[in-house]
Amino acid sequence: DPLLSLLAFQVNSDASLTVSLAQTPYCRKHRYDPQNPLCAHIIFVGSIVKVNDSEAGLAKKALFSRHPEMESWPKDHNWFFAKFNITNIWVLDYFGGLKIVTPEEYYSVKP
Repeated sequence: DPLLSLLAFQVNSDASLTVSLAQTPYCRKHRYDPQNPLCAHIIFVGSIVKVNDSEAGLAKKALFSRHPEMESWPKDHNWFFAKFNITNIWVLDYFGGLKIVTPEEYYSVKP
């Protein structure tokens, strides 16, 4: 139910996203178990924030350029555009615990 999802979002917008090298051939190639810290993963923690009107155009362009079929999805499902406001970043890539990276450090890295 889209309305139920929207209400749940409004009550608690906290979210996390984990990305692991286990999703790539890297760990298999090195014979690392996906639970081994050497099979690194990063955890992004924050909240989902509905974009404001000034951000909506960019959000639509970004989403529909990657997923053009979504532009024709039913409008009566009350879709909305949101962004992930990252507040904490944790990296587990070695034994001994997490490393903490600030969002400022993360965004300032040059590829």
